[in-house]
Amino acid sequence: MSASSPRIVAVRNGHVQPSGSWLYSWMDVRGGAIVYVGGTGFDPELRAYLHVSSEDPQLGRVRATVPHYDERDFDVLAFELPDGIDRSAAKEALIANLVEGRTVSELREVTAPIIRAVHLHRERSG
Repeated sequence: MSASSPRIVAVRNGHVQPSGSWLYSWMDVRGGAIVYVGGTGFDPELRAYLHVSSEDPQLGRVRATVPHYDERDFDVLAFELPDGIDRSAAKEALIANLVEGRTVSELREVTAPIIRAVHLHRERSG
C-alpha cells in the first residue's frame, strides 16, 4: 500500500464493516501446540489484540480459554480466504484436520495449504 492509495475502513451507522475473510491459528512458540483456531472478517491483528485484551469472553476468547495466556508466547498464523468460501465451514474443516487429523474433502483446496504452512512454521520454529 502506498501513501497515494489508502486502505479504506468502512464505518456504517457506527459499526466497522468487515473487510475480508480470514482463518487464523494460535501456535504456542514453545512446542508448537495449536491452542486456538478462529475466523474473522476483520484484520487479524485487531482480532489477535481483542483476543488478549478484551475482558468480554466472546471477544477475548484466548484470554478466557487458554491457561496462562499472558505468560506464554504465541505466533498467530493468519490466512486470507478466497471469495465465496464459507468461513465457518472452512474453520470447522481446519479444526477437524488440526485436532482430529480428519480431512474434509470439499474444503481440501482451502485447508491443505494452511495445514502445510502451519507444519512448516512449526518445523522452522522448533
